[in-house]
Amino acid sequence: MSKRARRTRPPKASLGIAPSDWAAVGVCLFVLGFAAPIPSQLPLLALVGGALLGAFLDKSPRQGALPKPFMAATVLFLVLMALSIFFSDDRARSLELSAAWVPAGLLFVVLSERLRSPAHIRAVYASFSFVALYLSVALLAGRWFYGANPHAWLSTLGLPVLVVPNDCHFLALLTPLSLILIDRQPRTALGLMALVSIGLTGFAILALGSRGAALTLVVCLVGTGTLLRPRLGLGLGLGAFGIIAVGDAALGFPLASKFTHVVDTRISLWIIAWEMFLDAPWMGHGPHTYRTLYTAYFEAADFPSWVRPDPWGTEVPWAHNLYLELLAERGIIGFFSFMGMVGMGAFYALRVRQEGSGELSALASGTIGVLAGLGLSGVFEASLLRIWLVVLLLVVLGIIAQLAVLMGAESVEAKTASGGSTLTKAAQKRVRAP
Repeated sequence: MSKRARRTRPPKASLGIAPSDWAAVGVCLFVLGFAAPIPSQLPLLALVGGALLGAFLDKSPRQGALPKPFMAATVLFLVLMALSIFFSDDRARSLELSAAWVPAGLLFVVLSERLRSPAHIRAVYASFSFVALYLSVALLAGRWFYGANPHAWLSTLGLPVLVVPNDCHFLALLTPLSLILIDRQPRTALGLMALVSIGLTGFAILALGSRGAALTLVVCLVGTGTLLRPRLGLGLGLGAFGIIAVGDAALGFPLASKFTHVVDTRISLWIIAWEMFLDAPWMGHGPHTYRTLYTAYFEAADFPSWVRPDPWGTEVPWAHNLYLELLAERGIIGFFSFMGMVGMGAFYALRVRQEGSGELSALASGTIGVLAGLGLSGVFEASLLRIWLVVLLLVVLGIIAQLAVLMGAESVEAKTASGGSTLTKAAQKRVRAP
């Protein structure tokens, strides 16, 4: 065999895993580990190892091009975030609490650059579905053994992504990914696991009594189901409301009672965030400085008589509104750069959903469902202080970028096949011509 022939032989699999799969393995191991009670270095090492193996072993060229406007919007946001940290009113706190963006940024790069097939993306979805499954089991076990006050026992579980009860928003935001697995592989063990994951997520949210997570769960399921099939969305909406109503009644209506509070203490937090924004409208005060400045603004604030101050006092580390948080901590520039990054992601996800093949369209529907749920959660709870939000956001955006690449590769293949067919017909005509 000649040297030329040996060079063109495809690379051998290592440990039974194809070279193009190593990056996906690293991403999945990170997803499975970052929410588990294990040292945080282990998932990061798995991600870095998988990324390096994928880069060195997989020499096949990428068949499509990354969407440049989307990538530019993402890079712009990250650059502006670095600048906001540098000019922060509390630079040490901003830098320390922004550490999650490092592995999240690496996830985005690996997902957008190194993944090669829809199967890789389904594996990431399955990893998140399993995460929702074991977190839900942990929450239900905690509720059963330790009682109805999760504030008293949540920290004893040792789960890094579940610090306060409302962190179950994370579980609600994972349901679109599980729903896609059920739709694509309904009669497999993977589909069954995803179905159980959604069911236990609903029970865990009921057990913790999070009204925001319940609303987010409904929006995620209805939105994703409607994108797949309109009747499915309607059925999921009615089913979700019915199950939540029956479960809440069985527990004595703890969830329904929370919806009777029209005037909530969060309004005082929002007023303080708005005052912070007015004092630094362009670049904000710096990431995660809300708690640093909270006491001074609280003491100086002149709340309307109908506003109840938050009972946690100075122990409030975020504004409980993602959009006001962005304005207060990153200013108008940071706010619009964030919205531009997420907006570009939503644009390309919708494009893949409309123009991609059945598999790519379904996978894109899952990302749209997550972004829709995040949009709602951001109104009253979500914060970039949460590790799970930073990781999930950049994973979803990286998946969208890769879906756009795969759709572009499909388009090129379709044009090539069409051109080849045309040439064949032309050649046949020439042959048949006298």
